[in-house]
Amino acid sequence: MDASVGAKRAGRGRVGLALLVAWATVSSSAVFIVWAAPVPPLAIAAGRECITALAWTLIALAGALRARSSRAPLAGDGGTTARAVGLRLAISGVLLGAHFAGWVGSLSLTTVTHAAVFVSIQPLFAGIFGLFIGDRFTWRLAAGVAVAVAGSIAMAGGSHAGGGIAPTLEGDLVAVGAAAAGALYLSVNRGLAGSVRLPVLLAWVNAAATLTIAAAVFASGGEWWHPDARWEREGLAILWLGLAPGLLGHGLMNWSARHVPVHVVTVAFLLEPVGAALLALALLGQPIGWPEVLGAALLLYGAALVSRSTGRPADADEG
Repeated sequence: MDASVGAKRAGRGRVGLALLVAWATVSSSAVFIVWAAPVPPLAIAAGRECITALAWTLIALAGALRARSSRAPLAGDGGTTARAVGLRLAISGVLLGAHFAGWVGSLSLTTVTHAAVFVSIQPLFAGIFGLFIGDRFTWRLAAGVAVAVAGSIAMAGGSHAGGGIAPTLEGDLVAVGAAAAGALYLSVNRGLAGSVRLPVLLAWVNAAATLTIAAAVFASGGEWWHPDARWEREGLAILWLGLAPGLLGHGLMNWSARHVPVHVVTVAFLLEPVGAALLALALLGQPIGWPEVLGAALLLYGAALVSRSTGRPADADEG
């Protein structure tokens, strides 16, 4: 019994550390997206996803070689047919592409704090989507999400345009759409936990996301680069986006989603506006007012409430 309790605590500790690292890397995303301008938003999103897809492909290939040498299976035993898995991977990739296209695009239409705040309301959607894959939406969780959303609203209401562009309703709505797509993407991935190893899953979905965003670029007649952009500046910013928030941050988020309910994972990212706002203040000169401070406090309290919720994952896989 003691060993079992110790193992559970160790597991929660690993998930907590994974979410902390994921939060730190993802919080840097907005600043690096701003630094990647004047590269067009869709091109930034496509470049980021392409880099992440290539990295996960290499990791998946290395895992396949190890599995072949040890005769370990490449997939779980969830019993899902190959056609169903392929369809879910395609849907997941389209949703991920929509999420990043909206997230990157919102930063050209509103401030860093506004975009980060509204993208961070994923738990509101994830709590609903999670009901369809077996998660329990408890009253404690509901209270935590409500408090956290109130904090998001407080932060958004106090955003400033100093050091950046002015906030717009259009940009805020684009960020909300990105939040919905991101939450649904995580929910679809949870359904694949027993059928596909995590590196293989992320290699496929990021590749599909790249193709989705690339199709949007071609359909809109957009540009892939900008004459004033430099590879040693904007190029490095896109490289960071692909490897740090893309590979490490979202990789850890997906791994955590296989061990705790989806809405618990995404609530951790309600704290992203706090990190993004602080980085925007330090690196972009965008000020933080008292409403942002109040909002940050509410966000932290809401996340604490949710972390104490009793929801359990519908399934889990070490991936």
